Amino acid sequence: MIAYPCKICGTRINQLTSDSSCSNLLKHAAACLVKERNLTSNRKLACLGVSGTGDIDPQEVTQLCAIWCAKATRPFSALADESLKRILHPTVIKHLPSNKVISQMIHILYTAVQDSYRDELKKHTGSMYLGADAWQSPNGFDILGVVLYQLVELNTGVLNLEVMPLDFIQLAKSHTGEYLANTVQAVVEKFGIQDKICGIVTDNASDNAVMVSEMKNFKWACFKGDQHWIRCYAHILNLIAQSILQPFGTVNKKQSTATETEDDDKSSASSDDSDLEDAEDQIRRYENNVCNVSPDGDDQDFTNRYDAEGSDDLQPELSLQDIHDLSDKDKDADLYTLSSCKQTLAKFCAVACKLRKSTNSKMEFVELCSEMECANPHSIVQDVCTRWNSTYMQLVSIVRCERAILAWQKDKKYGLDQKYHINSVDIQLAKHLVSILQVFYEQTLQVSTPGLARLTHIIVFINKVTDLLSSAIKGCNNNYPPALRNACRVGLQLTKKYYTLTDCSPLFRIAMVLHPSFKEYFKIAAWEDKWITKALRLTRDMFNSYYKPLPNVPLAHPPKGTKPKTGNITQLGAALAARGQSTNNQLDSWLASGLILDDGSPIDALEWLIQQKRAGNTHGGLLQMALDVLSCP
Repeated sequence: MIAYPCKICGTRINQLTSDSSCSNLLKHAAACLVKERNLTSNRKLACLGVSGTGDIDPQEVTQLCAIWCAKATRPFSALADESLKRILHPTVIKHLPSNKVISQMIHILYTAVQDSYRDELKKHTGSMYLGADAWQSPNGFDILGVVLYQLVELNTGVLNLEVMPLDFIQLAKSHTGEYLANTVQAVVEKFGIQDKICGIVTDNASDNAVMVSEMKNFKWACFKGDQHWIRCYAHILNLIAQSILQPFGTVNKKQSTATETEDDDKSSASSDDSDLEDAEDQIRRYENNVCNVSPDGDDQDFTNRYDAEGSDDLQPELSLQDIHDLSDKDKDADLYTLSSCKQTLAKFCAVACKLRKSTNSKMEFVELCSEMECANPHSIVQDVCTRWNSTYMQLVSIVRCERAILAWQKDKKYGLDQKYHINSVDIQLAKHLVSILQVFYEQTLQVSTPGLARLTHIIVFINKVTDLLSSAIKGCNNNYPPALRNACRVGLQLTKKYYTLTDCSPLFRIAMVLHPSFKEYFKIAAWEDKWITKALRLTRDMFNSYYKPLPNVPLAHPPKGTKPKTGNITQLGAALAARGQSTNNQLDSWLASGLILDDGSPIDALEWLIQQKRAGNTHGGLLQMALDVLSCP
């Protein structure tokens, strides 16, 4: 008996020595070849090094779905999409949760991570700042959001300015200052960080002023009420810009019932048309602006009920004043007054609304822009009250496409009604407003970028706005008409009001002293000696109270006496001792050092301070104080 091993599967085939036939061996070899061929054509992913998803625990499906929706702010209904189900694991599809279950799971997850996050906040040694704002969601819920700002050190040793939402509370009562203060207190004390809060950032609402006053009564260790209230500079910029624009397009929210009824009778669009208006139209800056366009895109009835003064009746289609405006030989054609430009912004909004609502008008306008070689884009930006800088962007687009607008608006089929026609005076006002609002646009972008806005920047920003408006009023390097100069005067008064509030804030003064590039800014700007003295006193008091290093403990046994030194050695020792005494006051040493600049421009204070900390230079305790103050948003 001889055993023949198979070269494919290794099986031994026994055969008698007297049997010379190979049929059994060939039969086995053919079967092995078929099996090998099937294995090579159909191979598992594991053979190719691809691992599967593994077993999914059905109890984890709800949690995974909740995290998937929460991290990317996806709607809960996205899980019910049929196309998504085709790529999901069968176990996930079988145990897919409903929208209500996902909402409940998100609340459960948030509650579960609070304990761990509370422990992390307790380990934090630096200052913390709060941000609070209340608003109404589109579905009608009043929400108070509380955000925490802090400078944290990551595991890699890198310091990072972290912004963490603490909680979102649904308000159940009227937004009084007492109620808001109690709500913020509940959130802060829930995380146990009340003794680390050094300031709060809100807008300038009167309810927030009452809230800050009430929070002073909580007796938190570092929060002293109004002096630690930082007013949101983005809101301040918005208020100043609105005060400048107000004479050229005031919204009268209080209309008589008779006027509203008359307008409704004249308009061909009823409540059905208002239902078709999207959210952008409903929150338009000019609330009385209604644009009606037929469903097919052609404008059959284009009406605008916006009235700059709220009491003037609609003028005839062509009045005597219109004839004078059409004259190009008027010697005052380039000058504008409050009466001639009280509806200028409303006209611009009418142009933007018409181009947005009417497709045919939009196509005609784009062709004119191309023919007249207007710069791209060939569109007029919508002015929306909830979008800061939208007025500026609309004015820029008006100036960019002015030639096309002047030609397009005269088209009887696709243009505008006579009362909405823009003339050279309106264009001139738009150009002047662009030059004024450009600074507001740039500053709003900067303060709206996370990590860029700091307390020290605000003082410089306000000074720049003040210089801009003062130059416009005085007529320096410009020839603005009296109407715009008067508008800038109103804006300057509002700027000085908030400048005073900012100027009186201790945090702003201390931040200016501790900034490596701005610690002598108040001297260069020729500020009053009284202000400078108080700023230095506030900085010194804060340093002595919280950051001054403990004095060195004297030795229990004095060192043995040494032989007195004479001559130059004595003078060297005296000089060294005098130098040591002069640097005992770390604040004086800090102010005596030179400014840290980057090619003549201010440096990033936080980045420079972090580098100093890595190098081990604490500046006698001032470094940590500067990090805490300059990390305030």
